[in-house]
Amino acid sequence: MGDCWAAAQSGRCRPATRQQALDALRQQTPPCIHCRPDTALGILDQATGG
Repeated sequence: MGDCWAAAQSGRCRPATRQQALDALRQQTPPCIHCRPDTALGILDQATGG
């Protein structure tokens, strides 16, 4: 979503576009545990039954 506080503090990250986030999640890249872009984008982790 571009507003993750953990990414902002690290100084090593930059926001992903919506499409980049969707592509990464579809390729099973683990979502950020702080801002949970999977939840914000409506894609829930299949392993947790979401």
